Order: sequence, then structure tokens, then C-alpha cells
Amino acid sequence: MSHTLHRVAGNDGLIDDYIILVMPASKYNKDETTPAKLGEYLKIIMKHSPVNMGGMGIGQLCDGSTLDDMLARLNDDIPMIHAVFDSRENLVKVLKDIKDAELGLSVIASGLVDSVDCCAKEIGLKRHSINYSMGIWGDTSRLPDEKTLQIATMCGHAMISFNLVAKTVEDIRKGKTTADQAAVELAKFCVCGIFNPVRAKRLLEEFI
Repeated sequence: MSHTLHRVAGNDGLIDDYIILVMPASKYNKDETTPAKLGEYLKIIMKHSPVNMGGMGIGQLCDGSTLDDMLARLNDDIPMIHAVFDSRENLVKVLKDIKDAELGLSVIASGLVDSVDCCAKEIGLKRHSINYSMGIWGDTSRLPDEKTLQIATMCGHAMISFNLVAKTVEDIRKGKTTADQAAVELAKFCVCGIFNPVRAKRLLEEFI
């Protein structure tokens, strides 16, 4: 899905940022069993220490929603669920458990192509297809610095403004908040639950 693809990587790549998305296909495998299946995916994901997890309509870990909260909110209108991991090892483990569960919904893993592809091959999966982000086009002189972009683009629907990132950095410098607290607060604006608070904390600390 395109909204998980446009993360600006920076010099460190995406070594602590891996996303999975689970989605039924309308008119193909979306039916009355879909909410229950999405719930099973959430249970599997939660076993492997996601740094964020959730989706539109069910909440996310960073807004205080628990697994039980999310399970209770699942219904026929929930389009997909997401999760973010900060280690390659956890991505491999969750993909293996999802493979073994054979629940039948589409699972997309986002990250650097070579890294994600190696994770899939490690558990005997062959990728179906690849979506590439082609970068940012147009008048890039109007964009902020790269570190701000790295933070803001972790919300694929652009719900975290550049000005909010700048204010957050200033609040940390003034001692009004910590990088840890600020990362969680920023994550709350990303209703899909694909914002990575661990990576955000690291990037905010680099500003200071």
C-alpha cells in the first residue's frame, strides 16, 4: 500500500523501521469472517513486540488502545490493520507465524526492498510483487530539512505537519517534554498506526 512506502530513509536507512499491513480484497476474500481473521492477525502481531499497531477505526498502541480494545472495535467497515517493528528479528518472527497461521488475507511488508526480501526468503516465502516509492518530485527547495522529513513521512497520510515537528523539537530543547514523550504524542496523529515512535525518539534526540 502506497501510504507505507514514502518514508524518507536518511543516512541510516531504515534499520529500525519495518511495517506490515494486512488487508482483505473487496469482492474476493472480504466477508463476514474478515473481522475475526483480522483479530487473529492482531493477536499474532502482539506476540512479537510491535512498537505500534492498529488501524483506522480501532485505535493504536500509541493512543493508549490495548489489544482488547482493538479486537472489540473490529467490524465489517475496518479496511485493514497495520503494525510497526523496530527490529528485523521481530519482523521475521511475525511473518513466520502469519505464514503458519494460513488465515488467507493479503500481507504487505514495507521497508528497504533487499532487507524485506531477505526476511521473506528466510522463512521460505517468495514475494508476490514490489511497490517502489519513486521519491519526491517537484520543487523540493520548499521542503524542510531531511530529519524533519524522516519524522513527518512516517505518517503516510501527512497528518504530521512539518511545523508540528519543529515545535516538538523546540519544546524538547526548552525542557517542556522529552524525546520519548514527544515521539508518542506525534504518533497519535497517525491514525493508521504506522508511525514508529522508537525511530522518532532517536531522530528527535539527534536534533538536540
